[in-house]
Amino acid sequence: MLLKIAWRNVWRNKSRSFIVISSIIVGVWALVAGTGFMNGFMVSYISDSINHNTSNIQVHHPAFSEDKDIQFYIENADAKAQTLRNIPGVTAVTKRVLVNGMIASAKKASGVEIRGLDIANEQQVTHLDSLLIDGAYFEGVKRNPVIIGAKLAEELHVRIRSKIVLTFSDKEGDMVSGAFRVVGIIKTSAVNLNEGTAFVRDADIQSLLGIGNNYHELAAVTQTLIEEQVVIGKYKNSYTEDLIEDWKEIAPELAYASNMFSNMLYILMGVILTALVFGIINTMLMAVLERIKELGMLMAVGMNKSKVFFMIVIETIFLGIIATPIGLLCGYLNVRFYNERGVDLSEYSKGLEAFGYSSDLFPYLEPSVYLTVAVGVFITTILGAAYPAYKAISLKPVEALHKI
Repeated sequence: MLLKIAWRNVWRNKSRSFIVISSIIVGVWALVAGTGFMNGFMVSYISDSINHNTSNIQVHHPAFSEDKDIQFYIENADAKAQTLRNIPGVTAVTKRVLVNGMIASAKKASGVEIRGLDIANEQQVTHLDSLLIDGAYFEGVKRNPVIIGAKLAEELHVRIRSKIVLTFSDKEGDMVSGAFRVVGIIKTSAVNLNEGTAFVRDADIQSLLGIGNNYHELAAVTQTLIEEQVVIGKYKNSYTEDLIEDWKEIAPELAYASNMFSNMLYILMGVILTALVFGIINTMLMAVLERIKELGMLMAVGMNKSKVFFMIVIETIFLGIIATPIGLLCGYLNVRFYNERGVDLSEYSKGLEAFGYSSDLFPYLEPSVYLTVAVGVFITTILGAAYPAYKAISLKPVEALHKI
């Protein structure tokens, strides 16, 4: 009976009900769309860093991570790389030689991290070839080819086939130099790759370092739903002497950024839902004040206060039940549309790249977020109805019946 009365009350004043429904729809749409766009920044930032830089998992000599000394290389790197490849969930593994040094052109010199790549496997792990904006992936130059970032190329005033010199310390601690020729230029949102990394072939750098066929790093990528710690545990069962870490340990700033964005999303939800609460309170309070005499009559003929309270709350819940699915659908379609086509932010590319973000934004939301929003709106409608319902039961029947 109470449900029937509440449903009829909803449609007694269609204009007011449509205002409440519209405000909830707009609020839910804004919440879903805003969350999707903010989440798109986070997903893009983290995925770009993992896919093109850190990878999901890295293996090092325990002492190498402390001071980057080239003498601390991985023993039996080939066999360990194969072991890692054989672990279920691992899609690709590459080997790298790492050394810090200087890069110099005819006009300028700069500090740089030099990565000696197992070029065939590196393509599968970081897709470095997909980042090329000029030149080719270690093709076109037979002797000592090098790939550098667009920002570094700009600073050095070099282009394809320009000659550069890499200088670093070898295994014995002596300074050695090698002449390389630029074969490719890449561009990515990762600042360190754009400005401070030179990519060479592993054999070229190994001969200059004098370390033989040894490597300082193994990098692996895993399937999307695979937990990195499971892979790490299986690797440690075979090789306990190595340091193996997931991307959160390798780059704690990424984990921090993920947590920060998550908190910002909850803050955004809180702001929009708070605004929605006040909108519902305002409208439902008007509805109660317009029906003072009617509510007084109901209480005078025997309807107890708890039923009056729940009648007002149920009316608001009905409005939320009608509006929430429509708002979620609008938000979902909005997120899906821009997820497929992307949002071009190239006008702000310089500012975004300074913080490591891509100028192409693809909004994205996990399915669980839609459920979270639905629950949040349901709670909001109840909270929004509580004060008007309280005002309704605070009425004195005798006084309410004498209201005009």
